[in-house]
Amino acid sequence: MKKNQREQFTELELDALQETMNISFGSAVADLAEIMDIFINLNVPDIKTVKVSELINSIGKQISDFENCSIVEQKYYGDFSGIACLIFPYGMEKELLSYFQQPEIIIFESDELRVLEKEALMEIGNILIGACIGKIFELINSHITYLPPLTMIGENFQSSFENSSLNKDEIVIIMETGFSFEDRKIEGYLFLLNGQDSVPHLKKALNKFQG
Repeated sequence: MKKNQREQFTELELDALQETMNISFGSAVADLAEIMDIFINLNVPDIKTVKVSELINSIGKQISDFENCSIVEQKYYGDFSGIACLIFPYGMEKELLSYFQQPEIIIFESDELRVLEKEALMEIGNILIGACIGKIFELINSHITYLPPLTMIGENFQSSFENSSLNKDEIVIIMETGFSFEDRKIEGYLFLLNGQDSVPHLKKALNKFQG
C-alpha cells in the first residue's frame, strides 16, 4: 500500500473500499454486457491517491493520445462528491456506434456521424456510470444526486482541471478500472475521482459498511 493511501485510510477501510469497488464496477459492467448482449472483460479495480497537479498525467499514462480521447464526465453529490469519467481512446467511437446502428444504415454526413457517435458514448456512459455510482452509494447506504453528463475530448478535460480553482497540492482519490469488449478491439476506462474533502465522509460510510 502506498504511503499517501496509508495516510488517508486504514487497512480495514481500504479493504472495505476495495470490496465496494469490486462489487460496483462488476455490477455496472454486467449490466452493460446484458443490455448490449456482449461479453466484457473487466480488470481488477484499483485505488490510487495523487495530487491534483498529477491527476492528468496519472490518467494519461494509461491512455494513448489522451488529448483526443473521448470522455463522458458526470459529477455526483451526496454525503461525498466526485466526478465519474468514462474514457475511450481515440478511434473507438465508430466501433461503439456499430453496436447501436443497423448495418444497412449508411451515413454520409460527418456532422450526423459525430452526433450519433456522441449519442452512443452517452448511452454507454449512462449505463456504466449510473450503475457503478448507484451501487457504491447503495452499498454504503448513502444518498446521491447526479448532474447531467457531458461529453468532451481529453484536451478539454485537461484544460478544465488546469484552469479550475482546485488547490494543486490537494489529494485526489482515484478509483479506476479498465475493460474490453471480447468480440472487438474496444477498450475503455472508468475513473471515479473524489477530492480530499470527501475522505471523512467516505471513511465514515466505509466504517458503517464494515458493520
